[in-house]
Amino acid sequence: MQTRIKQLRLEKRLSQQALARILNLNQSTLSKIECGISIPDAILICDLSRFFHVSADYILYLAEERLNTDLLLANNMFHLKKYLDHMSMYQQLTPCQQKVCDSFMQNMLGLSP
Repeated sequence: MQTRIKQLRLEKRLSQQALARILNLNQSTLSKIECGISIPDAILICDLSRFFHVSADYILYLAEERLNTDLLLANNMFHLKKYLDHMSMYQQLTPCQQKVCDSFMQNMLGLSP
């Protein structure tokens, strides 16, 4: 497990310190995990899985493929539901509110209206 986490971290060109900061960990904790001295808990494995966009099974060496089709489908369904929820809310806005919303989104993305 330690080499898989290190491999994923290096693929993203992150230092141990940078990844530890992202995951709210101490750098020495991550170092111990990568060296096999310590074992990550289930919550950390889930956080790593989400951050690296791989299955927990991949991190744990229980699968060779990074994402299985069930996980991909569940992930796509989650994002689709979120999209539909946002569209439903947007459609309930008045035309004036939609313009404000559009302007806000463009501003947040750094796009010119």
